[in-house]
Amino acid sequence: MEKNKSRRFRNHISIVAEQVGGGILAIAAVLLVNVLQDADELTGKDLSAVTDRGSLIMAVVLLILAAGIVNRIFVWAKTYICIEENAVVIERGTMNKKKNTIGIRNISNINLEQNLFEMLLGTCKVKMDTNSRSTADSTDVKIVLKKADAEWFKQEITRKLQAAEQAAAAQDGMAGAENGKIRPGTVLQGGAVQEEGAYDFRAEFGDIFQHGLFSINIFSMIILILGIVGAVVTVVRILGRPDLMTSVLSAAAGVAAAGAIVLSALWDTVKDFVRYYDFRAKRRKEKIYIRYGFFKKVEYTIPVDKIQALKVRQSFVARLFGRYMAEIVNVGMGDDKDEQNSFLVLYSTQEQLRERLALLLPEFAGTVDQETVRMPAGAWAAWIWPLAVYCAAAAACGGVCMEIWPRYAVFIWGGAGVLLLLALMGMLLKYRTDGVGADKEFLKLCHGYFGRNYISVRYQKIQYAEIRQSFIARACGIQKGKIHLLASSANTAHDIPYFKGDAAEKIRRGMLGEN
Repeated sequence: MEKNKSRRFRNHISIVAEQVGGGILAIAAVLLVNVLQDADELTGKDLSAVTDRGSLIMAVVLLILAAGIVNRIFVWAKTYICIEENAVVIERGTMNKKKNTIGIRNISNINLEQNLFEMLLGTCKVKMDTNSRSTADSTDVKIVLKKADAEWFKQEITRKLQAAEQAAAAQDGMAGAENGKIRPGTVLQGGAVQEEGAYDFRAEFGDIFQHGLFSINIFSMIILILGIVGAVVTVVRILGRPDLMTSVLSAAAGVAAAGAIVLSALWDTVKDFVRYYDFRAKRRKEKIYIRYGFFKKVEYTIPVDKIQALKVRQSFVARLFGRYMAEIVNVGMGDDKDEQNSFLVLYSTQEQLRERLALLLPEFAGTVDQETVRMPAGAWAAWIWPLAVYCAAAAACGGVCMEIWPRYAVFIWGGAGVLLLLALMGMLLKYRTDGVGADKEFLKLCHGYFGRNYISVRYQKIQYAEIRQSFIARACGIQKGKIHLLASSANTAHDIPYFKGDAAEKIRRGMLGEN
């Protein structure tokens, strides 16, 4: 691609392969099902694994896939991207013409991502997000280019974004402010601003191993162990049958399903050991730069003024050993499912967390030591009504089951008792974990059961807040609520646990800038 901003260009052709990859997997799944359905025929004289019906299904699937591929190629050939002076324009000239214009000033993030397939082809995905609640649950623009072209594209947009910020500062009478200048030590290459200097933090093997260890999900570990035990038992039973070949083929579908469960649980257990390989981060002026990845490499550039809140997490294992990790909530990151965890600091001690936040996000460093107050004892009274409804529902279900299966009375009422015990345990864990902290600048919320999650947000970043009281809570002098942020749906709403005191008034005054 010629580095000419007035020339239109297309996505790399490999985007078609990425888009139809799901269809290819679907065909493989259909073929596998056909083979397994005709497993008995594989052991006979007729080695035909696909019946006439299966052939018809495959033909239909192939026809649909071919139509999809042709459509994707047509859309690719008719879709152009152009960088204009103050906007990025994406034009699709298919039967239904469509032209999207994204103002440079409205771009909140522009990041790079490279999965394993793109690494092999030397391509890279550019992901752009805008300051929009309406598109907060999806990345606004995804462009696939050769790696060098993707880096140029990001640099060009970054340069224009900086120019737009300088122009806005000049209009506000701040043209000479420090944040409107190019920091000494930066150089211009190809018209783009390049940041010098090494990363402030780069994870070593021990850091990644520690993070993966404290990220282990206990329930995934239990599922993994049970899945392995079940698979071993199944294999032993199959090997003990006289008609070994037929037994293996007939049970292949079940074995495959069990294997999928085991692999899923295994990946959920070890994913953080490899996902954040070569994690590195640095702070330069008003931007944070983050890179990591092994099978999928990502590069994030995060404007500090877009950060809505700071999350500090503790898994159950991390809570036992006093380890913490930090994530950020901001406009543009966390949109896609694979971006839900926008890491800033990997699992570390509280002192290390404080030091790394001081380097990367000093604006929030003080929240590490901000205390949260545990829910008042009146919360138990407020929970009486929901608990009564829960118990009534469990009793009603038990009564219905007794009418249908009276012989299993012991198991039915034993199960109801277990449900009640779990509810009480959950309430106890929640009471011991949840809390609220409100000072002059930040609202800090704590939630959790076995693990613990904190979120700290400036009052000015709260879009709106709700404070509620039931009649029981009013009698106890307590209240709870919810705050809403400008972020994806996974991070937009956060509950405020029951609290006493003037936290509601501090939130109101902080949102109005009166603190």
